[in-house]
Amino acid sequence: MATRNEAMPSMSEIRETQNAEANLRSRIAAHHFYSEAKWFHFGGTSVALVLALASPFVLLFRPAWGPTLGAVGGVWIFTSRVLLERFTRDLKVKGATAQERFDTAVLGLDWNDALARPLSEEEVHRASRSMKNVEKAKDSYPAEGDDGWPQSVLICQRSNAVWARRQHQAYSRLVVSGAVVWFLVGAIVAIADSATLSDYLVTILLPSLPAFLDTSDLARTHSAASSARLLVEEKADALLKDGGATRDDLREIQDQMFGLRRDAPLVPQWFYKLIQPGYERDMQFAATQAAKKGRV
Repeated sequence: MATRNEAMPSMSEIRETQNAEANLRSRIAAHHFYSEAKWFHFGGTSVALVLALASPFVLLFRPAWGPTLGAVGGVWIFTSRVLLERFTRDLKVKGATAQERFDTAVLGLDWNDALARPLSEEEVHRASRSMKNVEKAKDSYPAEGDDGWPQSVLICQRSNAVWARRQHQAYSRLVVSGAVVWFLVGAIVAIADSATLSDYLVTILLPSLPAFLDTSDLARTHSAASSARLLVEEKADALLKDGGATRDDLREIQDQMFGLRRDAPLVPQWFYKLIQPGYERDMQFAATQAAKKGRV
């Protein structure tokens, strides 16, 4: 059952409402939960990466350590995938729910109880207690122009979808490139050292297996997340062009976005910071063009 929200905000109202303290707290809480999720997820990935990076050096300088390193790699596969991913999942759900709280308030959308239990005020306050990122949380949506409802909401939803689509696509390509390069490095080291096939398998491939599994999963899931965001983008484009979006259409797009935020793989903070300036300029430009033309 959905909690009805009768607001129909224009772009100027979105521009003002998104920077209200209560809504900024929701944004900061979302960032807090996602940051904690990244600590668990990328902490596990870092250990797998260290094992992979260490394997060629073990082969060259301490070959007797090879079986031990391989055993550690096998144990870490279990630990990271069974234990750490559980905590990551729970925190991602909270992050998506906090962002949904922000969107429903700012974009005038209904809350869909079938998706998630709303966070309590205490949870939001605890996660946003310091308010240290308040400036970064401002102006989340490129609310340029004076478009009326529902175009105002569609432009914001589309901007969010495009940002995430490009981010997932770029990171997927980076992960694949890194995995290919490291596989070649390991093979070259083994050949240069005249290692036997068994030495290569035990000392390099097995310790690297957790990292290769992680990169394979990351590349696949980031690519799938990018494709799913493209569908949301195309839906928003069609509704902007048609000009006849209903409240149910907006809620349907929001449902899809919530599921993607909850289930999509995480992107490391360093990568987000690297692409943020350029992506923000692109997003602002696209939103301005949409405001001028009435469609994208």
